[in-house]
Amino acid sequence: MNFLKIPKKNKIKFVLLGSGKPLCDLCDLLIKNKFVKPIIVTHPKRFHNRDEKLLSQSKTYSSVFEYSKKNNIELIQAEKVNDAKLITLLCKKKCTAAFSISCRSIIKKPFLDAFNGIVFNIHPALLPKERGGAIISWRILNNKKYVAATIHQIDEGIDSGPIIIQKKKKLNIINPFPEDYMLQTNDLYTELFSIFIQKLGSKLELKPQNQKLASYYSRLYTEINGAIDWNWSVTQIENFIRAFSKPYPGAFTFTNNKKIRILNASAAKSKSENHPFSFGRMAKILHNGDAVILGNGGLIRIHKISVSGRTIKPSEFFKLSDILYTPANILEKSHKSIINVRDMKKPSDMID
Repeated sequence: MNFLKIPKKNKIKFVLLGSGKPLCDLCDLLIKNKFVKPIIVTHPKRFHNRDEKLLSQSKTYSSVFEYSKKNNIELIQAEKVNDAKLITLLCKKKCTAAFSISCRSIIKKPFLDAFNGIVFNIHPALLPKERGGAIISWRILNNKKYVAATIHQIDEGIDSGPIIIQKKKKLNIINPFPEDYMLQTNDLYTELFSIFIQKLGSKLELKPQNQKLASYYSRLYTEINGAIDWNWSVTQIENFIRAFSKPYPGAFTFTNNKKIRILNASAAKSKSENHPFSFGRMAKILHNGDAVILGNGGLIRIHKISVSGRTIKPSEFFKLSDILYTPANILEKSHKSIINVRDMKKPSDMID
């Protein structure tokens, strides 16, 4: 077991790297516990546009710009956290520790060295399992109903640094959406932040990760990775639709050369098999506006769709003669495309 020596409380000044409600919550806790007021470093405002559009009405979201203005917190916009000028500036401002929360940069050695390794991250999983990104969507795809969080020291790898605190809780919701995971994950983050703050001012115990247990998931971008394959089982399709639903734009498919997004659906298994030629074909449109689609191993009942950005009931758009399909080239791109945080250069590259 290793230990990390931490300065006395009155000499710890954090720079908080990233964005979102958990970052604002940690900032509140530091101030409440009489730490030196932190500085926030976030990516340029134009890169926040997608989050603001998708999450502004959700309890999972807080704008770091509004928060910093309201609470008189110094905020710096930077495309690259590892920029030498930024590191020098933070040192001049007497920052002695850093905490990453949804930071878009992979933090590198010069930054770690400048802060003597007193650089931390919170990750929504029980590390070393589920390293990487889009953890909540992957968890829905894999039908895992729990939330987890780990605070760890950052090293030069991805989510591979030694563990300080971690916790896991069961998610008691039958068919949860990403927002359900986010809300309970944020609550868990707050618990861990409080424990972490109480540990500061002395030596932090560092538990090395067991690399043999490590697993990694790639980031997902709904516009590319959210393509529905109608050859999957109806259960797999239902999970996939939820994984890309609220607060994300929704998994997509096509009918009559028109792209549609399915926001809410449920699967019903059947003892009688449907021939693969029937997969994606409309079976019926119900009086309540739902549409029923033939699928692999049963039926998919579609409750809500989005067409050209407008949310409607399926009956307002579908006809009984419709067939839902996703072109092979789009499915191939969806399956093979991996969004790398290092490659994102413009707002349209924003990840889920």
